[in-house]
Amino acid sequence: MRATAGGRAVFHLQHLRPRPAWRAPPPPATTHLSHSAPARRADHRRLPKGSLSTLEPGISSVYLCRRAHSATCSYTLDDRLQGELDDMNGEQRKQETVGAFQKIPMVMPATDILMSAQRKSRNVPPTKGIANIAKRERNKGAKQLDALMKELSVPLRTYTENFPKRRDLHPYERSLIELTFGEGYYEQVLGRVDTLRKKITSVGKQHASVCAKSTTKREAEERLTEGRKKLEEAFQHGKHAIDDLVNVAKALRSMPVVDLHIPTLCLVGSPNVGKSSLVRILSSGKPEVCSYPFTTRGILMGHIVSNHERFQVTDTPGLLTRHDDDRNNIERLTLAVLSYLPIAVLYVHDLSEDCGTSVADQYITYKHIKDRFGDRLWLDVISKCDLLGKKEPISFHDADADVAQYRRLGPEGALRVSLQSEIGVKELKERVHELLTSQMARIKASKAEHETQEVGTSVVY
Repeated sequence: MRATAGGRAVFHLQHLRPRPAWRAPPPPATTHLSHSAPARRADHRRLPKGSLSTLEPGISSVYLCRRAHSATCSYTLDDRLQGELDDMNGEQRKQETVGAFQKIPMVMPATDILMSAQRKSRNVPPTKGIANIAKRERNKGAKQLDALMKELSVPLRTYTENFPKRRDLHPYERSLIELTFGEGYYEQVLGRVDTLRKKITSVGKQHASVCAKSTTKREAEERLTEGRKKLEEAFQHGKHAIDDLVNVAKALRSMPVVDLHIPTLCLVGSPNVGKSSLVRILSSGKPEVCSYPFTTRGILMGHIVSNHERFQVTDTPGLLTRHDDDRNNIERLTLAVLSYLPIAVLYVHDLSEDCGTSVADQYITYKHIKDRFGDRLWLDVISKCDLLGKKEPISFHDADADVAQYRRLGPEGALRVSLQSEIGVKELKERVHELLTSQMARIKASKAEHETQEVGTSVVY
């Protein structure tokens, strides 16, 4: 480049040569790490020999940090890969907590959404400073149609984005969705709401564009009226999806909240054996108590405060004597609690058969649940023990010796209780407190172990 008389610079093409390809400097001659700038740059671009073999399968070397201090020193992952690992850990932590149903947004009824959108869109004025009447009218029409479209579609987008994704939920909450609404219904409703949003957006943009091309005031008014009509028709056609979402939101918010860090006592047994009555005695929960099976049709939570400590108590639907595949959704709620929540089990037996379920059937169900969830802290309670001396059970010969022994004594170490005669109630409360205290120790130990594992996985070698 040289300067001319006019002060302008003249470039010569021969000076615009392409840059040579970058080449890494040769490694230092000695094995000792040099602190000079070339050595630092060389180390910055090279990994220690053999370091790639230590990578976990599936991790690309493209994401490795270009920084190595020596052939024996460790390397770190760059921000991108570390972010992916953090996301994975965050997803795991998200699945380890419950309470997502209490964070879902309030869903407005379809009628309210439409009325609010109509009112707000009609108040949108044209852009100031447009003198031409036709231009001003088409500007107002296009803006009002755009506003109507947004007022209808934005709430729908909020719902689809803020309702929890099923894959992010705790397994217990995933099972509640499936058992409450049926397989796939939750996703289907959210999908229909999103389809309605896309339809409204498409119709709104189309008619707003047509209105903006009007040549006269009258044409702009007609296209505005037609656009409003089409938008409202599209919304009305799909509003049932919003009504279904309202019902889903109400059902989810009404589900009991379980704190995984607080010990929980789960009452399990056949229908009508007295679980709900025990919940009323032990906790603040007030379930319905009736003399017919399946009074409890959902999960009911109560709380116990003992020695300044707070515990949870849950009443579950009764279990019938049948295979798990044949159970109804009410019974499967009980299995979901047993499967996915860190609970201690209080299993209730009624040897008087006043519950309507034979002792033999109760024994079969008990053995099935005990064999499946026997790793939980466990307390057996024989309810209605005052009836055992007053009411003779149906007499027949038990072919199974285990059933005969269960009929006479119940499970080994079972506590006999009668709420009517107040037999064993005080001892029951003491045993429950001991059980939940042991459960608290388990939860703390599990939490400490989980935190130790997290610290171990966060260290990169």
